[in-house]
Amino acid sequence: MKLSKRLEALYDLIPTDSRLVDIGTDHGLLMIRAIESGKSTHAYGLDINPMPLDQARENIARHNLEDKIELVLSDGLDKFEGNGDCFVLAGMGAETIWEIMKVYSFSPSDTIIVQSNTKHPWFRETVSANGFVIEDEVFLMDKGIAVFIMVLKKGVSKTLSYADCVIGPVLGQKLSVEYRDYLIEQHAHIKTIKHNRESLNALFEVLDNVVGKGSSHE
Repeated sequence: MKLSKRLEALYDLIPTDSRLVDIGTDHGLLMIRAIESGKSTHAYGLDINPMPLDQARENIARHNLEDKIELVLSDGLDKFEGNGDCFVLAGMGAETIWEIMKVYSFSPSDTIIVQSNTKHPWFRETVSANGFVIEDEVFLMDKGIAVFIMVLKKGVSKTLSYADCVIGPVLGQKLSVEYRDYLIEQHAHIKTIKHNRESLNALFEVLDNVVGKGSSHE
């Protein structure tokens, strides 16, 4: 099964022998791939709307995986009562993802894979201030869209600097060519507009340290 670059990156981060919980499962392709490859032993697909679940149900039946994948109509994790240890929250806004996460009792052994479409600095700061550790980060471009993925664990977190919130505590330590090119574009854009918005000065300074005048990130 061929997945998009975004879904492929999410799939790569799922631990072996996991029990996958895909929140906002949509078409169910990530779960199907994880089960068929043997990476996950069982999967749960959750969605707030019945229509995506109907589409997922058709895809699951087409692959004869009804005994390995359960579908749950649920607002976030509200109605989830299964036994999962890898939680994927992808394709939603950062605030929506946090609203789902903050009311669920994760175990320290759980893997939480997050791909938010908005407010990445805010999300990094929020999870780190509320008992989650950012263990890994992935950046990629998929059809011209920047994709940020984080792997979180419940644990003893540390306070992130503003620069870590903006760049990413892990991404900043392994600055890929693709991510650097993205930051260069952001740096150039903000340079042209920051004179009209004083609030952008701190952000510009961080980007300038990374891709402008150079720093230890390079």
